[in-house]
Amino acid sequence: MPQLVETLRLKGNPFEHYVAETEPEIAEYAVKPPYFEAIDARAINTSSYVLFGDRGAGKSATRLTIFKQLWAKKATGNRVPLVVNLTDFSAVLHRKEFINLSEAALVKEVAFVVIESLLAWLSSLEDDDRAVFLEAMNDDESALCYNMLKNYYLSRPAERREKSVRDAMVLLNQAFLSKSRLWIERRWGPIARLIGTISDGLSRRFVDTKVSIAGDVTAAIFRKDEAEFDSILLLRRLVDLAQIFDFSGVVILIDKVDETETTSNSADRTAALIHPLLSRVQLMEVEGFAWIFFLWDRVKGFFEDTKYYVRLDKIGHATVSWDDAFFELMLNKRILFYSENRLEFAGLLEGNVEIRQVYRDLVGISMRSPRELIRLMDVIIREHDIRHSASREQHLLSVTSIEAGLDKYVTDVITTIYGERLLAQIFRLNKTVFTNKDVQLTFRVGAQSARTRIQSWENAGIIKLTGTRAAEGALGGKPANEYTIVDTRIERVMKRQLVTYDPLDDKQPELDLFADKNISNGAGL
Repeated sequence: MPQLVETLRLKGNPFEHYVAETEPEIAEYAVKPPYFEAIDARAINTSSYVLFGDRGAGKSATRLTIFKQLWAKKATGNRVPLVVNLTDFSAVLHRKEFINLSEAALVKEVAFVVIESLLAWLSSLEDDDRAVFLEAMNDDESALCYNMLKNYYLSRPAERREKSVRDAMVLLNQAFLSKSRLWIERRWGPIARLIGTISDGLSRRFVDTKVSIAGDVTAAIFRKDEAEFDSILLLRRLVDLAQIFDFSGVVILIDKVDETETTSNSADRTAALIHPLLSRVQLMEVEGFAWIFFLWDRVKGFFEDTKYYVRLDKIGHATVSWDDAFFELMLNKRILFYSENRLEFAGLLEGNVEIRQVYRDLVGISMRSPRELIRLMDVIIREHDIRHSASREQHLLSVTSIEAGLDKYVTDVITTIYGERLLAQIFRLNKTVFTNKDVQLTFRVGAQSARTRIQSWENAGIIKLTGTRAAEGALGGKPANEYTIVDTRIERVMKRQLVTYDPLDDKQPELDLFADKNISNGAGL
């Protein structure tokens, strides 16, 4: 049967990619959030900013759009800051522990990625254009290049530099509008060797020798006592380095702090990782150097508390918030791009489908997350194609196809977010609104054990406290807290009975990990 993409003659699946980095042309159809222009202006003016948002809220898409726009301005002759991504924290992390994590370690990592990006940009230029910069340096500029390369770039093991520079080249390749033939052909091996040649050439200008220094460089700066290291001085030197090559300053875009092996699913550890930078306001005030942070919104509370306190009142910041119009525009712009301006989102639907209701269902089930909305649409189209695989006719999305796709999405996605135990518990409770007493009766546990279970569901983001109920019985008493399922995906599974969990045999007591010390329980789930 014709696939929906083929039926509509689209140039690809508009919802194939869930991660902004895998969408080379995202800047062509990304919908700019209300604060985008403010962030863009701060980046151009090298002024620091923090953007908080839930996972999948569009932080990375915003980051990449800023990145590509600045490089596009550079390609058209504008003087802009050197904009660099920092999304890999493996150099300052070891397995699941913070090893010597400090402001100095993070700033040195920033120095590495800034120098790396500068070298990659130089390698993208034609030989004559690159020579203009390299041959115009005076002795002081040559000395600065030599010391920065030696202490913060060539001191890294060659294999680590090779992996890192390839990742940087992929993003830079998407951003550059004018580049040499090697870059156009994406010949990463020769480009990597050219970067080595450029770094050697910059160093030779200082040492005045034909012998490569790459094999003779030691990590002297890393052996110095931490007290001798001056983060602010290094940031100023990075600005000086960028200005040698006609950049106005440096902008570092920091993202994916919560996506390391160490910080995943832990707002506490995510806050701990980035706190050394944010806690020192002076780092945010270095002239010509800007930090733009894209952070999980759950860490904001830790910055406002004493444990990882940050003077957010001294740093510009905002939290991602999308209205319904954004999601409609996002869907329409994607379909317009992939249909070469022939169709909007409504063009995917049969004529009798009520589009306003479709928008409401999609936004609600995706938890108002742009990433999850894209994933949801991908599942709907996939399930639609499977459903009509035996038909030779062309089929647009029907109400049946959309409902089936919604059901498939919610049953698949909740198991990737929540543990089996939490899901088994919440589905056995089988109530979208409940009190502590309901939990006690369902699981045959005491009030404290019920509170502990409720707390675990609340911490996971499945429920939240939404009100109180009047005390029951003639004697009165305290009102009972009322909780509501706030994850619309779990609510749909529960209401439509898409997943069932068999209750445990009452003769086989469950090991209740949340039980009170002095309470004997029956069946636990």
